[in-house]
Amino acid sequence: MKQRGQVVIDKILDTADNLFYKQGYSNTGINQIIEEADIAKASLYKHFETKTDLLIAYVQRTHELWFTRLEATINAVADPKEKLLAIFDHHTQRQEIRQFGGCPFIKVNDEAGTDDPRFLAEIQATKIHSKEFIRMLVQNSGHKKILSDEELAETIYVMLEGSIVTASVFKRADEIQSAKKIIEKLI
Repeated sequence: MKQRGQVVIDKILDTADNLFYKQGYSNTGINQIIEEADIAKASLYKHFETKTDLLIAYVQRTHELWFTRLEATINAVADPKEKLLAIFDHHTQRQEIRQFGGCPFIKVNDEAGTDDPRFLAEIQATKIHSKEFIRMLVQNSGHKKILSDEELAETIYVMLEGSIVTASVFKRADEIQSAKKIIEKLI
């Protein structure tokens, strides 16, 4: 059973997740978070001294949840090459669930700026983790070696990121699946 403090933190982060993703970080005020989370102002500031502290916690938790879901998807696939392709299916599913709203990390990065180096470091860590995960899958894939492991990992990463952005613009998964088909030819 969760301790009271963790319950409050989860309420705050759940509310921040919903609001930051749907209406944007800049358009979300602390008072709105307090009201929608149904907590006291003192409770929010007890756990998060500033809005930036809340943003960093949001990014950390979103990243943990994102990676847990991605890992579960990948672990359900036996074939090493198919694991690489499953990344695209996973992101298609996530974009459909989020109504093609795009990458939550890119969204807050665009809005929050680089005023606080802690925030930028956290966003960069999420993207580095994604690249490293793809690189590990590539190394274990037994791909055709048309490209080096590093080149293929970078190609997958860039195509995935670009296709997610494009899917958010056109509100459809076609671009993510097109990127998947191109990568399928390379592996």
